[in-house]
Amino acid sequence: MRHSRSVLGRFLRRRAQLLASFVLAAAASTSSLADVIWIGQPTVRDYMAYNAQKAVEGFAEMSKQMAQFEAKITDARRAYFAAPASGRTAAGNAFGQMLFEKDLMIAWPQVMGGDDPMAKLATNLMALSNNGRPPDGGIPPSAKPAFNNWVSTMRMKAGSSFGPAADPVRAAAALKSGDSLDEYDKYRRLRDQAEWDEFEAQRAGGVRKLVKPGSVIHPRAYFGETPFMQGFDMRVAKLPNRLLQCVYAGRQVQGSVYTFWQGQAPEEIAFLMAMNPSAFGGLKDHAVGQCPPDSAQASAIAASPASVVVTPQMAKEARAVANSRPLDPAEAQARNERNAASRQKADERKMAQADKAAMFRACHDQHEAEVYAARMVRDNVATSAAHRKYTECQMVARAH
Repeated sequence: MRHSRSVLGRFLRRRAQLLASFVLAAAASTSSLADVIWIGQPTVRDYMAYNAQKAVEGFAEMSKQMAQFEAKITDARRAYFAAPASGRTAAGNAFGQMLFEKDLMIAWPQVMGGDDPMAKLATNLMALSNNGRPPDGGIPPSAKPAFNNWVSTMRMKAGSSFGPAADPVRAAAALKSGDSLDEYDKYRRLRDQAEWDEFEAQRAGGVRKLVKPGSVIHPRAYFGETPFMQGFDMRVAKLPNRLLQCVYAGRQVQGSVYTFWQGQAPEEIAFLMAMNPSAFGGLKDHAVGQCPPDSAQASAIAASPASVVVTPQMAKEARAVANSRPLDPAEAQARNERNAASRQKADERKMAQADKAAMFRACHDQHEAEVYAARMVRDNVATSAAHRKYTECQMVARAH
């Protein structure tokens, strides 16, 4: 773990000075946001200017000391919500600074790295140093699309959207650009709202309100690709059923995001569950027409047992075909035709090679005989003619 932290520290220290460059250019501006609950400074540009230098100072250290950072942000969150509304400014600024540091910790490797393995290593090591979870639970689910838009905007301006690592000067400029600040403004509204939603949910005994109607997703997006489960993956890809993803108010995925089959589960749901039991978790065969109105009802559905039964015989058969890839008749016929054509071409190549080899052998044998006859009578002219004839014969054989 000490080695992992030192690698991450080197990665972050090399990039820390890039963050400092945007502090000098972060200009204050005015904004009419009286209807928005902010944690910290009232405008995003003031917020950036106020917090950026402190984020730079603590960036590498908090990445190496993730447990310490978790404790700090927990204390800042508790102090903010415990403070009276009239005296919340100082606590809000301290808490907002910590949230901004967390945002940078998660976003910056993505902005700088492109497809750079070192950037991916930094992200992985941050999770490893925090028992496999992102800092402070990661980005709130309700704010994740806006966060991704902010990161994408910076990547585009930094030149790391299409693979290569970002140019340092462009990356620093991207972080302070107007487009980037606007996208961060949109994200921060949702992030801060998620903090308040979490606070209200805790006061309501953990019951969370539905943020918006569920998002319909294809099963492939939910299950992904499973190693050594080609048969399962292919069946999932062909499912006509869709999934409904329901997001409830809060700042962490656990307890805030539930997924159900939309309308009804697939006809072969029992066999699919037998093929890959670990992939279903709370999903099982649970189906809803629309997202439940609150997380308590969603949790009750997710925790209920499956209505279908996976028999031992079904489990045995499912395991046997989990890594198989069944073909429909048309695909099988096409594959057979491709294989037959490939075999025919291979046979033709072998015959052509054999013909060419035979021609070279004939050239060699004829040359040996003619040279031997010429040398027997010491006819130099005939010997030279045999050599020329042999060269011409080889040229014809090569061209065959």
